[in-house]
Amino acid sequence: MAKCSGCGPGYRSPLDAMEGPREEIVYLPCIYRSTDTQKPDYLATVDVNPKSSTYCQVIHRLPMPNLNDELHHSGWNACSSCFNDPSKSRNRLVLPSLISSRIYVIDVGTNPRAPKIHK
Repeated sequence: MAKCSGCGPGYRSPLDAMEGPREEIVYLPCIYRSTDTQKPDYLATVDVNPKSSTYCQVIHRLPMPNLNDELHHSGWNACSSCFNDPSKSRNRLVLPSLISSRIYVIDVGTNPRAPKIHK
């Protein structure tokens, strides 16, 4: 998760973000829309640290509790405009669903490599 030195989440500008440390994990919403699979969508955690033994692998899958959500996009609970506020952190990922209109809030702060549903 992006952080600048000694301040809140995010960066002052895209250029500052490019000069920041490389991400080590990423979160990808994975859906089963238009498939014969009758399973809930899931959030995949992928290791993108080239020095890791699990580089480019899905290291965790967090299934949603319902079928037919169609997870779509995601967003942080604190945006880059909070970069100067040390009281803010990116510890929740917001996952909206297109078909069901559900919104899941995922706790990525407690264990970033194995997130859990917060709400």
